[in-house]
Amino acid sequence: MDKKHHDLRQRTLINTMSTALVAVCILLAEYPPLHWIFVAAVAGFAGLALWEYYQLLRHKGLFPAVTLGIVMTVLYIFAVFYKTQSPHMIWDSLWQRMPEILLGTSFFACFVYYAFVDRPAITHIATTFLGIVYIAIPCGLIVREMYFFSYGGIVDPHSQGTWWIIYLITVTKSADMGGYFIGRFFGRKKLALRISPNKTLEGALGGLVASISMSLIVCYLGRHYGHVFEGVSYLLALWFGLIVGVLGQLGDLAESLLKRDAHVKDSNVIPGVGGILDMVDSLLFTTPVVYIFLRVLYT
Repeated sequence: MDKKHHDLRQRTLINTMSTALVAVCILLAEYPPLHWIFVAAVAGFAGLALWEYYQLLRHKGLFPAVTLGIVMTVLYIFAVFYKTQSPHMIWDSLWQRMPEILLGTSFFACFVYYAFVDRPAITHIATTFLGIVYIAIPCGLIVREMYFFSYGGIVDPHSQGTWWIIYLITVTKSADMGGYFIGRFFGRKKLALRISPNKTLEGALGGLVASISMSLIVCYLGRHYGHVFEGVSYLLALWFGLIVGVLGQLGDLAESLLKRDAHVKDSNVIPGVGGILDMVDSLLFTTPVVYIFLRVLYT
């Protein structure tokens, strides 16, 4: 078996296992007593992705505040979850602001940490806090999107949050997979040679076609079988699929930029996919725009 087919087989196996794990977590998120499992899974992925990002910094000869960043990221995601589950009460207002308080605290804590560590302060504060912003905020928005329609503990009878998480993941990853397969077998013209030598224009276009197609498919299934997306026309689904596809590929290129700067090929050594950060990089760019879309469409 040649290397191309061996890599494809490994990638397919790992992605299948990852998809099954994500599907289980999403199903568990439907049941109030098991919400914490979904949130813990998101926090775990975020913590691992942030650890990999900090390893990239170590390859650059930097010494980020790893424990500080990971602890604050995990706390932030759980704080976001608590905010979605708590009704608006005057006495609860402080806890409602806890995600913002934790972000501010982590920023301040970076200054305090490097005030006592003999490292260049500007570079290390900036790169440590960048990791928190880069990973924690989008992962927190995944939790917000899951419970967007059940805010304050109100049960969502149509599981709209679940449908939107499915939309987010499938449309984003279809751009990844479509770009990978088309680029792997038909790619000729390089897209961004300096940042990611394997990316091709043909692959990028294939990824956009895949994301648009998946957006229309999920929209159709949601409207006919899930009683959701009723405010989303097929024309809007087409354009939004295009936007998500573009941002997903930009997220992939952004992480490639970080890896090239650190002179590493992958963020970890997971066969076929590289690392957790390699798996979620596109979602880090698409999750915020999906959340903004929900806010515009439903509030």
